[in-house]
Amino acid sequence: MKVLIIAEKPKVGQKIAFALSKDYKKKRHGRANYYELSSNDKDIVIASAAGHLYSLKEKKSSRDYPAFDIEWAPLYEIGKGKSYIKQYVNLLKKLGKETDIFIIATDYDIEGELLGYNALKYAVLGDKAINKDKIKRMRFSTLTTLDLRKAYSELSEVDYNLVEAGETRHILDWYWGINISRALTEAAKKGLKRYAVFSAGRVQTPALAILVRREREISIFKPEPYIKVYADLKVSRRKIRAEHVLGRIFDLQKAGEILNKVKGEKEGIVKSVTRKESIIPPPVPFDLGTLQSEAYKAFRLTPKQVQDIAQSLYEEGCISYPRTSSQKLPPAIGYRRIIEALGKNAKFAEASKKLLKKERLYPRQGKKDDPAHPAIFPTGQTPKKLEPRAEKIYELIAYRYLATFGDSMHRENINVKVEIKDEDFGFSASRTLERGWSEFYPYLKLEEIQLPEINEEDIFKVLKIVGDEKETLPPRRYNPASLVRELEALRLGTKATRAEIVDTLYRREYIKGVSIKVTPLGMRVIEALEKNIPKIIDEKLTKYFEEKLEKIQRGEAKKEETIEEAKEELIKTLKIFREKEESIGKSIAAGFIEKDREMKIIGKCPNCDSNLRIIRSKASGKQFIGCSNYPKCKTSFPLPQKKNVYPTDKLCSTCGLPMVSISFGRRRILSCIDMNCKSKEKYNQARQKKEIE
Repeated sequence: MKVLIIAEKPKVGQKIAFALSKDYKKKRHGRANYYELSSNDKDIVIASAAGHLYSLKEKKSSRDYPAFDIEWAPLYEIGKGKSYIKQYVNLLKKLGKETDIFIIATDYDIEGELLGYNALKYAVLGDKAINKDKIKRMRFSTLTTLDLRKAYSELSEVDYNLVEAGETRHILDWYWGINISRALTEAAKKGLKRYAVFSAGRVQTPALAILVRREREISIFKPEPYIKVYADLKVSRRKIRAEHVLGRIFDLQKAGEILNKVKGEKEGIVKSVTRKESIIPPPVPFDLGTLQSEAYKAFRLTPKQVQDIAQSLYEEGCISYPRTSSQKLPPAIGYRRIIEALGKNAKFAEASKKLLKKERLYPRQGKKDDPAHPAIFPTGQTPKKLEPRAEKIYELIAYRYLATFGDSMHRENINVKVEIKDEDFGFSASRTLERGWSEFYPYLKLEEIQLPEINEEDIFKVLKIVGDEKETLPPRRYNPASLVRELEALRLGTKATRAEIVDTLYRREYIKGVSIKVTPLGMRVIEALEKNIPKIIDEKLTKYFEEKLEKIQRGEAKKEETIEEAKEELIKTLKIFREKEESIGKSIAAGFIEKDREMKIIGKCPNCDSNLRIIRSKASGKQFIGCSNYPKCKTSFPLPQKKNVYPTDKLCSTCGLPMVSISFGRRRILSCIDMNCKSKEKYNQARQKKEIE
């Protein structure tokens, strides 16, 4: 009997081959590898896709809308730079001709199920009818030998509801994304009098609308003045600042009265001392969202970067499947075995040793669950040398896993109330009594203040009374991690797509900055849609179809009915769009021009305080940085040619000039605009050395 196992990526295919037999043979067809082995009278062949091999495309290419006539086609026919996909498709076609049993061994989630099914349906079987009796599924959450063998020995059925839900999602995303993007592009072309691509999406556009609403809240915010009254006290040999119990005092006259009343006072008397012990339980295991959030807080890595790094760690066999919503760790993963394995790494040895002394090992479980995968955990497999960012994420996951088994942390909180001439002031302090789980989790930063013995009726010397005048602050801007959390809370997108949505908004130049600011283009796109076709940005509509997709996954709704409903909704929406295309186009065009102008401002000129801008010479076509006050100010700085250059909000720590971000393929390098700055000495030396050699 001949068996064909289809893995998601080449690296995973090799891991499956090794797990099933160390005597596997590596073969090659064209430039694609595959593996052969024998087991229990079965000839097993393991081949892989390279991620999605197939995507949706329009049957007859056009720029018109609405467009609904689509089909699945190999990616090499659709996307630029995807020619390598052809070798994987050809290999699967070759191997599928004489196969008796097909096993899908792609990632077990909505995308993986569809990916594997499409590879089987279009590449392997082609025109042959699908015989469901001959198709099986390997389900696993880690790429360890143990789990892969178990998945092969316990084959299950393909989840066809998951396939239907995945296909429906792709079709809805294509309908929404392509049609609304084309409509925006055509409208803008009439306003700009030239062609420029604009994008929209079923989740992307409501996500942008969330940011625009926050931008408006900030723009209309009116700061309100207030005063905080403080007393600096001498407590034992330390100076401690106590705050008036009213906190922010918006009645400025009242604040003045308090300041006048206590002015010149030399002593304060302790009226009360309250001690309270708090018990803080261990953290719950990571799901993808909390991993992204914690990694952003600890390392300032974006959700997309974290997701990509976690995926690579999973493919190396170091961690479990990362695209999970679960915060639960089942006993079947082998709690003690993993802790013992982690203990072989010097960084985790002490924590491992302490935890293994426990008679009973059980992690704190979170509320969220995922039917497909457990929470993210280290497999115990020692990673090979990792690049610095991957090492940080791996250690974060490993330490979090260990911390979930720790004891509760005990903290003492002390609140002291001090009376100064009938006015109450207070100060507080916290300290750790028992470290518990925090001993195993170095990312937790807590204030530790050890106060001397304080009792009621103690008298403190007043060193100074101050009134600190401040203003209320506008709502905080989202950052990439908090935006992903907001999308999750609103149930917009999926755990696998939210980071990509945020990344797309940056690439389309609808947003900019780590503290996310909407560009004029992003503002105008939402304003135009909001004014003319508010349904496009309505979260309710997006959530409605998300719920329909979940119902398809549970077998409670039909793919065809959902697609037809979405199609009808879109036809009505696009009809209104056509009627208002001209006014929408003018608004978007104005935003595009304003965005272009804003995105080229680098910072302030060091010589005249005008703006430095990215300029492209009409005569030579070369780009450089020049002063907007030219010709009065002739300050300029050269730029690399044929590279995309982006402004940043950072200044060079060496010379104080603005820094720019320069694209080198997929990488971006942060650079001072002055090529002669001392911060570039190492770079220039390396470049000169290379030129000499």
